[in-house]
Amino acid sequence: MNKKARFARLIVCAFGVAFASSGRVMGAPEPQVFRNAAPGYQWAFPRDHGPHHEFQTEWWYYTGHLYREGSIPFRDPPAYGFQLTFFRRAETPRDGVRSEYLAHATLTDISTGITKFASRKGGALLGAAGANTTTLEVWSGDWLAELIGETHLLRFSPVRGGASLRLLGVAKSSPWLQGERGFSRKGRCDTCASHYYSIPRLGISGEVRGEQGLTPVTGLAWMDHEFMSNTLAPDQVGWDWMGLMLKDGRNVTVFRVRAADGSTSYASASIQRDGQTATVRGEEITLTPGGVWESAVTGARYPLQWRIQIPNHGVDLLVKARVKGCEIGDGASDVEPRYWEGPVAADGESAIGYLEMTGYAGRISL
Repeated sequence: MNKKARFARLIVCAFGVAFASSGRVMGAPEPQVFRNAAPGYQWAFPRDHGPHHEFQTEWWYYTGHLYREGSIPFRDPPAYGFQLTFFRRAETPRDGVRSEYLAHATLTDISTGITKFASRKGGALLGAAGANTTTLEVWSGDWLAELIGETHLLRFSPVRGGASLRLLGVAKSSPWLQGERGFSRKGRCDTCASHYYSIPRLGISGEVRGEQGLTPVTGLAWMDHEFMSNTLAPDQVGWDWMGLMLKDGRNVTVFRVRAADGSTSYASASIQRDGQTATVRGEEITLTPGGVWESAVTGARYPLQWRIQIPNHGVDLLVKARVKGCEIGDGASDVEPRYWEGPVAADGESAIGYLEMTGYAGRISL
């Protein structure tokens, strides 16, 4: 496969980004088809923190708010927002163990409104990128997300030759299984689904090293891990997703998948508090977009303000982007779509989290 054809298979998404691979690993199992997400998956940790080669696409996603000394979450605005994501994809089932990996990292400076972005690409066959099959350890070059005991170690550089971050995140709860015990529907078709868990409210400590020297930071982060072989139906073009931590102690995941005309094709939400989870059906959710920002790079128009109403669960939030210019994607080829990913908050810091919007600069394919 020549370079142009290889890039033509590149797929970028905010729940994930992946690109194709080919070849064969001697001695590896050779299933004929990828496994689809289905109800009844038996979770086992720490194994399920690792890769799932029987599924075609997978991602490990960290987002969070970082605060300078003296600032407190839910009272003060953060100094930075960050994202670190590792995406895995295999072209055929037998290629799972030699999957291709793509990593994205961003650092958003809240005071200046500037988001810095970098990406890494690498294949598992030569060890340039990969994931431990028994626990959480995924890497691309010197970028790393690793679970050590109950602590998540994150190391990445969202600015080429510039800022670098080293963060430690302590989990305050066990993995939160999204949807129906980790089976997360994305549409009406049988295979429009993923296996999906989150770890919200990771207590962060660490440092940001940049042009101004070393800045100690603390904060709160959110981790998502999702794997699937098919997610979107042919008439679905992208999604709007939010992971929110509320001042009252609740965690909220809410998303909608959009049809080509911009209407909601499917919507769902999960609400967690004190280890108890409620899954909310689409008809119980009202998501009202507003405050459109137009990208000078792609011309895509992203709604940066969302009113989230889930009356049966007492949720009524007006969530706004902290920074407008958070469209990312490295433009490695003219067929690589971009997406918007950035920190958000409700009035009075009553909710903080991240917003991801895909399909506005071109249809997402999974």
